Amino acid sequence: MDKPVRIAILEDFPEDAQLLLRYISESGIPAKCQCYSTCDALIKDFVPGRYDLIFLDIYMGNVQQGVDVAAKIRESDAMVTLTFTTSSEEHALESYRLKAFAYLEKPIHPADVREVIEQVVIRRKRAPSIQLLISGKKQQIPLQTILYFEQKDHAVQVNTFSGVLRTSQTVNLGDIQPRLPSGFFRCHQSYIANLRYVKELDRELRIFWMQNGDAVYIRRQSLGKATRAYEHQLFTRVREESI
Repeated sequence: MDKPVRIAILEDFPEDAQLLLRYISESGIPAKCQCYSTCDALIKDFVPGRYDLIFLDIYMGNVQQGVDVAAKIRESDAMVTLTFTTSSEEHALESYRLKAFAYLEKPIHPADVREVIEQVVIRRKRAPSIQLLISGKKQQIPLQTILYFEQKDHAVQVNTFSGVLRTSQTVNLGDIQPRLPSGFFRCHQSYIANLRYVKELDRELRIFWMQNGDAVYIRRQSLGKATRAYEHQLFTRVREESI
């Protein structure tokens, strides 16, 4: 059975939120939903990788705040599917700039909601992943959910946004590193960092500060290469956002 689609709903009108919840339930696709009635509540609770899909009402209290929330989310999470809900067509261009998947005009139709969720399920199945033995079972871990890998004795801890997974077989980072794309950087004998989720590089302390607040250490001889890799990742992110 597929894991539930993790959905956030930003709506200031309870009746609109309830309607969306009803359509999501009627879609028949397993989902776990969280509703927010203010932009601040969603931003405060949001961490990259927490949700697969976010429905955003563009107008919150007659002010165009949904677009601002989407822009804030895109600063740290390029993967989550954004869908705008609105009673106006005038912000379609903004939704394109922020790489929103859909732009649903109110009144929203259940078929449109189901189509959005179906596409999220398809995207999730196609997302690159790595297979590891976790708790004695083979598990596909989406790469976009991984912050970093850490060697712990004869096992590896996979630090994700939703928690820490520990491999149950004897494995080391040298086994895992060749299976990862270039966005992952081996910065230390005990660490591989996902550069997409590095919040800050502290050259003095030789630390990557990750978006969840964790410290990933950089060996002295790798500091120059780590700096260049991180700067390249920043450049790539800016270029992607400008397309």
